[in-house]
Amino acid sequence: MESPDRNSIFYEIDHVVKQVATNPALFTYLQDCRADWKIILGDARLKIESAPAHYYDLIVLDVFTSDAIPVHLLTKEAFRLYISKLNKNGLLLVHISNKYINLQPVLDKLSSDTGLVSRVRNDDGNEEIEKYGSTWVVLAREEADLGRLARDNRWKNLEKRHSIRAWTDDFSNILSVFKW
Repeated sequence: MESPDRNSIFYEIDHVVKQVATNPALFTYLQDCRADWKIILGDARLKIESAPAHYYDLIVLDVFTSDAIPVHLLTKEAFRLYISKLNKNGLLLVHISNKYINLQPVLDKLSSDTGLVSRVRNDDGNEEIEKYGSTWVVLAREEADLGRLARDNRWKNLEKRHSIRAWTDDFSNILSVFKW
């Protein structure tokens, strides 16, 4: 059954990832996807600029689990861009799982500085089924846009750290959120 009103756009910087993702012998998610989809190669922040205003219902950032944090995706300027691309009730979902860096205070500060509401959820892993734990942050313009998540006790307020400044294109402090 097709979903004509649904489509997914994946922004991917690495052409090898695209090759793996589109090879059904290696990865079947896209092959099995019932919605239309496309992969746009390049830096997501630069590429998303050309998307129409208020186009997306949901933007998912899932790039922060490796040792290298693409800081330019977590700045006030980047968040203003994402907000401009979300529809009126759209959500921004950010995967912030990381062994070495606690991005909760950064997201909290970005949320408050850009006028968004936010929640965080820590999803435990399960070794029995080889599932890794993960941490997700959801952001929206209004509390009502969070829908049921606003009332779900698994979604908590983000960790605040008053010494944290919002990151911008001209300032970031990765050491301030390092897990020592």
